[in-house]
Amino acid sequence: MENFYLTPEEAAIVFTPRVMELKNKAIEKVMLLMGSLQEALAAWDAASDFAFEPEWLQQGPKISKGEQYKSLPWVILDYPRYFSKTDVFAFRSMFWWGHYFSCTLHLAGAVKKRFEASLLAAYEPLAAAGFQVYLPEDPWEHDFENGNYRSIGDMGLEDWKRLVGRKNFIKLAKPFALERWGEIITDIVEAYATLLNELTVKRP
Repeated sequence: MENFYLTPEEAAIVFTPRVMELKNKAIEKVMLLMGSLQEALAAWDAASDFAFEPEWLQQGPKISKGEQYKSLPWVILDYPRYFSKTDVFAFRSMFWWGHYFSCTLHLAGAVKKRFEASLLAAYEPLAAAGFQVYLPEDPWEHDFENGNYRSIGDMGLEDWKRLVGRKNFIKLAKPFALERWGEIITDIVEAYATLLNELTVKRP
């Protein structure tokens, strides 16, 4: 028979409604934060000369939340977000309860092919900026645990070239400590700017 009795630690939470009240208020604030982040990203877009295809911005921003990403609450902002059956141009900002914030640039299909040469040439600036590259075959893991990501700065140029070219998608990401709460909008906009600027750098 399954044990339904609470441990003392579980009981301390179950018997204290204030815990959930505070958690819900915190998630509401994360949702507001993501809304402000989207506005800051859009402001960067408006001031930049990055060559967005119209469809990459057509779907508009999306903020979503849930309770069970590996048993913990999460909030995600997708902006820009372009997902077709074969192509992806998406920038995902994520809050994961008790862990970190993160941002991820996801390119796939013809979009990834379009920027492949720029990615290959961006090894040094991306490494210097602390970005990591996604390793698994399934593109829909979001955390940095279990070897999902590898720091670009920890690999050689030949490994970088192999990783850029081996799949029809690539994900470049960066985690930020939750203690960066007050600075996270600036941090993520700076990461976004670095990534998109590197996609358009003209190198010999």
